[in-house]
Amino acid sequence: MFKNGNSFAFRVSKKDREALNATSETSFEKIVSPDGREITFRKVADEQTDLLAMADHILDQHGDLLKRLEDL
Repeated sequence: MFKNGNSFAFRVSKKDREALNATSETSFEKIVSPDGREITFRKVADEQTDLLAMADHILDQHGDLLKRLEDL
């Protein structure tokens, strides 16, 4: 783990990166165990990445409507 600006980051070895078939564009989800002793990073499937991108796009376009619904 190393300091990166105001955050900390983990290094992934070249061998692990190749095994994951990961690039700088690959998305991962972070899962923290209930006791806080373990962190698991899981590669997000491309379909899920597309779904998240679509949800972000909808939120960007219609965020005001969603906020109005939230206030009902």
